[in-house]
Amino acid sequence: MVKIKWFIIPALLMMLSACSKGNDMQTLSAPSPEQELGASRSGLTLSISAQQYKEGMPIFHTTLRNDSQISYEYGEYYHIEILKNNEWYTLAHSDFVFYENPQFTNLGRLIAPAKVIHQLFSVEIIGVTLMPGEYRLVKMFLKPVAPYYVVTLAVPFTVISAV
Repeated sequence: MVKIKWFIIPALLMMLSACSKGNDMQTLSAPSPEQELGASRSGLTLSISAQQYKEGMPIFHTTLRNDSQISYEYGEYYHIEILKNNEWYTLAHSDFVFYENPQFTNLGRLIAPAKVIHQLFSVEIIGVTLMPGEYRLVKMFLKPVAPYYVVTLAVPFTVISAV
């Protein structure tokens, strides 16, 4: 039950989206509940190949590293947050992306101890075009045996004008 709760809550938050002010990026109305996220925690590390991208629909080359003694569950899904008024807000996208891409989930794969996984994540899959600004790419991991808990990691990046 705890396992399901941690993945239903983000899905519900995604449905409660509202328009943001200023840069026309649609975000959830409330700031992200986890304002302080790092790229490493509990032996897990998330990294991206570049910290700066041109506006549009970039493709992220990510590396997931597990230096812990525990296997963690993860999936292909990432979400993106934008920095507005010194607070992080989750970018909204249609839930239709999950119907078009059934493999696009938070769970379903395991990263074993001492393993490194490389993934590609295209913003196009969630139908969002990134405008110039400060963002972070967010990834969730689940410890799949009791005691269950979620590890959330984030890496910051900047989007600059394509002109």
